[in-house]
Amino acid sequence: MSASTSASSVSKGEKLAQRLSQILARLHQGDAVDKHQLAQDFQVDVRTIERDLGERLRGIVERSADGQWQLTHTARSSIPAKHLHGYARMSGTEHLFPDNSLRYLLEQLHTPEQQRTTHVQAIAHEDLRPRTQEFVQLQTAIEKKNLCSFSYKGKHRNVQPYKLIYKNGVWYLAAEEGAKLKNFSIGLIENLLVDQSSLFVPKRSHKEYIEAKDDVWFTEGTTEVLLRVAPEAAHYFIRRPLLPQQHQRQDSDGSLLVTTHINHIDQLLPVVRYWLPNVRIIQPVEWHQELLVGLRGVLSRWEL
Repeated sequence: MSASTSASSVSKGEKLAQRLSQILARLHQGDAVDKHQLAQDFQVDVRTIERDLGERLRGIVERSADGQWQLTHTARSSIPAKHLHGYARMSGTEHLFPDNSLRYLLEQLHTPEQQRTTHVQAIAHEDLRPRTQEFVQLQTAIEKKNLCSFSYKGKHRNVQPYKLIYKNGVWYLAAEEGAKLKNFSIGLIENLLVDQSSLFVPKRSHKEYIEAKDDVWFTEGTTEVLLRVAPEAAHYFIRRPLLPQQHQRQDSDGSLLVTTHINHIDQLLPVVRYWLPNVRIIQPVEWHQELLVGLRGVLSRWEL
């Protein structure tokens, strides 16, 4: 065999291997493939793709009812790899790792936990497993647009459910009560009843409002707040937003001027108290005064 013939054979073999591996990669994403599209993508004859699928990958792929090709049942993963990214987006962990490529994630999953170079410490969250039935009932009520009633903090509520929202380790129900959009902690809902005979029409304004929010405080208006953050704490406000709709400007001394839009003062004060003495409320002045009154009250109770 001449050198040119050998090189040509190797080239054809490499192309075949690359083509088959790429076809399998697509199939393992959970997608069905079309032979005509594959022929166009790889710039080969349809009959070549037919041999790939029907002969070279026999027992691994099969023709579906609509004429496309998919992995056989025994060759499929229990969960298609493409669902990893979908789950990451749904759970809010899409940007958890600097590299969110599928290859990186699969490498991490295939590496024994003791040998991984990364370790994620889970955020503390409430355990809703004892409330699974109520959670599923609320999901169904939202999907079917059924009215709900329940007891909440000792009061009977009749609501129109819109969305289940997870925030800082706690699940909430966003629902309309008395023409107002409110949130209810799922763990505090009791005696849930879903009226399957009653339907409501969701308000587009409510749906858009919920989707635009980055917190679970629902009010008709917000208050613009201006904070001064000392240089010692500036990094913590820069690396990730600690307040809703947070914007900051760093001054020459390293301090930050932070603006945020707050629904209720009780949404802000716990954050400010946590970062004392490195955070000060500049505006509104009355909120700063209310913070001082609260602190003085606490100190007076602690005095011996």
